[in-house]
Amino acid sequence: MPPRHEGSGGERSGSATPMPPTLGRTSRYTELEGAQGRDVYFRPERYPRSELGSIGVAVEVCHAGLLQRCELRDVSQSGFAFEWPRDTLPEVGSTLEEVTLRFDGHEAYRGQVRVSSIRRHDKVTVIGVSLIDTLMNIEDVLLLRDVKSRIAESEFHGLKLAEAPWRVQGHERFKAQVSELRLFLEDAHRKFGELEGVVPWHVVHGDQDSPARDALIQKIRTGFVADVVQASNDIDAALRGASREQREGLREYSRRQLHELLMLSPWMFRALHKPLGYPGDFEVMNGLYGRLFAGPTLFAKAVNLAFVSTPAAEAVRQRKELMKSRLSATLDRHTARGEPLRILSIAAGPAEEVLCLLEERTQIDVPLEVVLFDQDKSALSFSYGRLSRLVAAKWQGKVRVIHLHDSITHLLRGSAVLKLSGQFHAVYACGLFDYLQPHTWMSLCRTLHESVAPGGTLYVGNMVPSSSSRWFMELHLDWHLEYRERSSMLDLARRAVPRAHVEILEESTGVNPFVALTRE
Repeated sequence: MPPRHEGSGGERSGSATPMPPTLGRTSRYTELEGAQGRDVYFRPERYPRSELGSIGVAVEVCHAGLLQRCELRDVSQSGFAFEWPRDTLPEVGSTLEEVTLRFDGHEAYRGQVRVSSIRRHDKVTVIGVSLIDTLMNIEDVLLLRDVKSRIAESEFHGLKLAEAPWRVQGHERFKAQVSELRLFLEDAHRKFGELEGVVPWHVVHGDQDSPARDALIQKIRTGFVADVVQASNDIDAALRGASREQREGLREYSRRQLHELLMLSPWMFRALHKPLGYPGDFEVMNGLYGRLFAGPTLFAKAVNLAFVSTPAAEAVRQRKELMKSRLSATLDRHTARGEPLRILSIAAGPAEEVLCLLEERTQIDVPLEVVLFDQDKSALSFSYGRLSRLVAAKWQGKVRVIHLHDSITHLLRGSAVLKLSGQFHAVYACGLFDYLQPHTWMSLCRTLHESVAPGGTLYVGNMVPSSSSRWFMELHLDWHLEYRERSSMLDLARRAVPRAHVEILEESTGVNPFVALTRE
């Protein structure tokens, strides 16, 4: 018959047996393996104190009328071993009248035990005992160990309110406005869903303009969109003054409340994910120039329309109008003098201002050359396709459009491509300088100004810190710009090109001014 367990002696007998997968992967019964050799005769598994994790253990032994507190060495279903602190030892085979074993204050055993072994181990006396009154429920101990272990692991981080990544002391106004916008969007989601079910499909999703579609969009624009834009402006104002550390928590708060709803907007989704590897790519710009009412559902279209109507988005459209009018006025002056005109656009993107200029002009009486410089081949391919068709159809022989593919890094180092292109009467960069540090800002400004012909002008755009679109651009789109006050733009421009005539030009929203440097 199998040998009877005689308690624990401080070491585990037989081969090491894996701990039971109490909270781990389970196996099929037919996949389980038995033991080999002497281990075929089952005996309860022993667990050293080190395998019990952070469980608090208390061993109390009453012997010869004295209560002893001892340190546990190992434990099994039928016995355990502990360190004996006294010189007077019990005898092997004797009975200890009352022994109590507790785990985290929970009593696992109280009763008599029989001394089964006494041994010295690392200069410590270890006594092994066998339980007499009953067996111990070791599974409860292991479950306690496993649960405490799980609680200590990373998946339980943040279960305390103070540890929540979205929790920031104060800023109640920001939190209230974010939460109110979420409730408003949730209500709108439901109501737009109901409306979509009764409005004809082609009115909501068709590409053709119609009185009904125009009326639907106008209704959404003056109601829902106006409210969302105002809420966005209010949230931005409430965020001002938060420290960098606080903004991290408020970012998490805003994302938990709003992100899922905001990302239903195709424009917001692309601006966040940056599939071409950089923010504000030409498709993001296209999303601001057209396809404003875009999305798979009526609610998605309404959210998209709302966020492409925010101040920074509107500023992009208005800076396009500003540059178009400036280029058109320059063309008029050259026409009056009978002089050819050369224009250079840096980080041209979709070149919407050039397209609109060529579409809207009814007459171009002097040779016009437009050079579009960009480091993104996809942007150049897009503008090349539509501008080539427009020039061939309307301005054949009068307008020439050249696309240059090179990097801004090469440009800063004195790109030969640009130097070989000669001088230009108008050079402009609408969005590039938003990403440049002061030193690079001045260096590129100086380089571009060198390509300006006498009497010509360099236009450099930069968004201002007061832009009320910053909260969702930074917190939800990971889209960070180097905002600058007008005074800073003027200072950088004057330091870069001291001899230029420098002034500020405003687009209608006041969010994206330009500094104009005219060469004497």
